[in-house]
Amino acid sequence: MKPIPKLVCIIFALCAHATLAQTSIDKAPAQADVRVVIDISGSMKQNDPGNLRRPALELLVQLIPKDSKAGVWLFGEDVDVLMPNQVISERWRVDARKRASLISSSSLYTNIPQALDQAGADPDRNYRTSIILLTDGMVDISKSSEENVAARQRLLEEILPRLRQAGTVVHTIALSRFADRELMERLAADTGGLFAVAENADALNKIFVQALDASAPAEQVPLAGNRFLVDSSIDELTALVFRREGKPVGLLSPEQKTYTFASHGDDIKWFQGAGFDLITVKKPFEGEWTVDADIEAGSRVTIVSNLSLAATRYSESLFSSDDIPALVAALKQQGEVVTQKEFLQLMKFSASAQRREDGKQWDLALSTAGQVPADGYFRGALAMLKEPGTYDLAIEADGKTFQRSQKQTVSVRDNFTVRVSATDGIPPAHRVTLIAQNPTIDAASAKVTAHIKAPDGDTTEKVVEASVNREWEVLIDNDDGGRHEVYFAIEGKFEKGEPLSYRSSVVAIDANGNKVIAPAQQDAPEPIAAVEPAPAAATEPAKEGAPAAAEASSSWKKWALYGGLALGNLVLLGLGYMAYRKIMGGGKSKVLEEEDEDDEGESAVKGKDAAGAAKEATIKPPKKPRRVLDLPDDAIDIDGGDNKK
Repeated sequence: MKPIPKLVCIIFALCAHATLAQTSIDKAPAQADVRVVIDISGSMKQNDPGNLRRPALELLVQLIPKDSKAGVWLFGEDVDVLMPNQVISERWRVDARKRASLISSSSLYTNIPQALDQAGADPDRNYRTSIILLTDGMVDISKSSEENVAARQRLLEEILPRLRQAGTVVHTIALSRFADRELMERLAADTGGLFAVAENADALNKIFVQALDASAPAEQVPLAGNRFLVDSSIDELTALVFRREGKPVGLLSPEQKTYTFASHGDDIKWFQGAGFDLITVKKPFEGEWTVDADIEAGSRVTIVSNLSLAATRYSESLFSSDDIPALVAALKQQGEVVTQKEFLQLMKFSASAQRREDGKQWDLALSTAGQVPADGYFRGALAMLKEPGTYDLAIEADGKTFQRSQKQTVSVRDNFTVRVSATDGIPPAHRVTLIAQNPTIDAASAKVTAHIKAPDGDTTEKVVEASVNREWEVLIDNDDGGRHEVYFAIEGKFEKGEPLSYRSSVVAIDANGNKVIAPAQQDAPEPIAAVEPAPAAATEPAKEGAPAAAEASSSWKKWALYGGLALGNLVLLGLGYMAYRKIMGGGKSKVLEEEDEDDEGESAVKGKDAAGAAKEATIKPPKKPRRVLDLPDDAIDIDGGDNKK
């Protein structure tokens, strides 16, 4: 039998991905079960001095969709149920707002394991369960560091796998740069959740809303500036307006009637909190509405309508090796996909993605003028989701007289990351740890080799055995007091059997002052995870030759330096001899001085050229600079994370 052509396999795979994505939007989404877990430890006095956790919770309970389930837990050294986990009702919302006043900063410890264990218990299979965890610290259950370490291990080895197995998604919010960022990211990454850092308490509202959108996605209409369009199919709208202090919020209807918090009809519910207004309008007038306010980012308008936009919903946590499904979008009326050609010809479907790290944006047209898919599904590929970063996605359908939108936030991570920290010894050694961020990596079968370059240029290879929790660790002594460089090479597979080949970035460790610094140049990670990997000849020489190339580059620099010094000495000898001749001839020569300047300039240029040649031999394309944080010397993370409270 003839082998199937590779192109046919690719086409088949793309069709399969589109079919899977299409199937996912055809299914009615399960109702959300949102479980909110809030830290009330004493350190919150510093990180949330205004106790803005209270209005943030008040906003959240207002936004949770009806027919959803929700519950609220507070934790410190113990865990208390603030609101029982049950189906949302107006009575539940009122009680939750009242009990928000019980949120304090009085507890002694930060028992994250017990909080997640209790909040994640008994997931309802008929609901999509999500946990929103807010904390400013790390696992802290007693004065004993051994007990704290053991509790953290229990969280990672027992509680987290149980949550993942149950399909519970954990969204983590760190309200301090001293929170255990590594743990928070691990909880989110392993369960497909969202991780966010609130730089200050004022950002809590927006991050809470973002986490709720991930837990219970809501239909929206685009908010262009201060305006949005309402069509006849909309039964209810809810405008969340984040505002600047000063000017009160006004809502102007299509018939030019202005509503305010102080003056609005019975058909409008208006809730006002710290920094936001939440306005719900039943049976809104058709046409263009205007929000009269100084709107801040994060404001939105959600709707209830029988005409909705259905689109592929991506996991909030992806990895660069993941097989990204195609983006599929369709309009649905009463739950059925709209396929009328005459109607869809008037529609414009589009998508956009913006990466937060560098602001880069991609715009994608899902529809083409004059072409309408017979099945009503509009498709496109989001190729940028193969690159690590945090992406804000927006999918829109514009029919001129009506508009719909959906928004998502997706974090794409590399399969591995490297952490560097100092030991407690004198002098301290450096602990370099490779961490498998992707939970689908088969850590037990992975072969990990550490390549260590000493200050004298000697390179050694060391096979590293896995420690705990998908981690591999090597220790670098500081006895020689010089600069070490380390990178890891990994060969293995994923849980489903796909091959895995990876080389980490190079990290450089400078013992001067016990500082850990990024290298002057780094080899880019080379993740490979494909059913049909590229031939070894195309990739292996580049990887294995990297240390040799670095040695050659170092030798070239030395010879260039020696050559430059020799040339400079010859020029100086020549100038001295000419000066001697002129002096012995009875006087200074202005021409001689000018020639000296020319010679010196030429020497400088030559020296510069020599240095430039050496630089060109080793320079690589510039990379985005890492953010350097001012951290304690004994807890420095080259990836910008914080691991010390």
